[in-house]
Order: sequence, then structure tokens, then C-alpha cells
Amino acid sequence: MKSIEERSPGRLRALLRDLSEGLHQQMFFWGRDVVHPEGNAFIRGGFEKRSCVQLPGSSVYGREWQGGRIELHGSQAGWYGGGGGFVYLRVQGRCYQWQDAEPPVPGEWSRDFLDASQPERTLELAGPFLDWWLSFEQEVVRRHGLEYRDACFRHYNRLPRSRAWLSPAQSICWVHGLRHEPGSLPRARRFSESD
Repeated sequence: MKSIEERSPGRLRALLRDLSEGLHQQMFFWGRDVVHPEGNAFIRGGFEKRSCVQLPGSSVYGREWQGGRIELHGSQAGWYGGGGGFVYLRVQGRCYQWQDAEPPVPGEWSRDFLDASQPERTLELAGPFLDWWLSFEQEVVRRHGLEYRDACFRHYNRLPRSRAWLSPAQSICWVHGLRHEPGSLPRARRFSESD
């Protein structure tokens, strides 16, 4: 298997674009998890909830993970540790390296701290976030069954202007491939669970 550095930057940028599309859909799913009839899945999963002062009426969910911190908000999702990290900005539909010791404040993203120029480094920093995503989805399926995520997917597809990405089962396989074998991972539009 090739090291990340040996892979084509253009190909890695394309995979990061696919990841951004997947995160757009996944953030809708996570929003459904917050209001689940059995209770907020993030609180059950060890997250702390705090109000977002900058965007009244919204919350940030955070928890320690792999030597850093996962933080989720309706406008962004990421992992931050060791003076920086990985962030997906929903309004921009893009993944970045976050280059500040403090996690970004929702809605206040200084361009000084956003870097998309090194896709291999962005993918490397995304690793802990992808690990958390896979772990969280495994717990969701264990607790509620794949039918629950399929229902989220159908609901998402019925929304005006939504663009379905991969099915829930396919998305987990694709994210696993991005985390562990990005050199051989097909683009999302060509992906099937058998890849």
C-alpha cells in the first residue's frame, strides 16, 4: 500500500470533496440523533452539551477522543488536538486543516486558520474524526438497527434540494476505506459495498 505522501494530491482532493458531500448528509443524520425518541444519542455517547453564544439557540457537542476533542455543531464538525486538527464547514461544503490550538467558534472561521493546500495532511488529521464516526455509527446500528439509519436516509432524500450521497451501509464502508485504504478507494459515485 502506498503511503499518503505517495498518493496523487489531485486524487486526495477528490476524495476529500466526496467526504464533504458525505458529511453534509451525515450531519442531517446526526441532527436526527439529537432528537431521537429514546433521547439524545450524543449525550448517551459521552458528549457534553454547551450553548453556542455566537449562534443563540444552537448547541455544541464535545467529547475527548484519541488525544484531542471531537466537536459537533450544525455548522461544523471536527477533531482538534495538538495545536490544530480537522474541520468540515457545512456552509462551505469543504474539509480543512484547522491550524489553531483552540477549536473554531461556530460561524467565526478565520481564514488564517483554515488550510486546504495539503490534502494528504488534511486526510491524516481527519483520521481520529473518521474513527469516531465509524465507532458512533456502529453504536447507532447496535442500538437502533440499520433500519433507523435507512429511515434517516429516506427522510433526507425527501427534503427539497437534498442530494443523496451513499446509502448508510455504503457510507460506512466508504468511510472505512478512506480511513484505512485511501490509495485504492474508488470515488463515492463509483462505490459499492463490494469494493
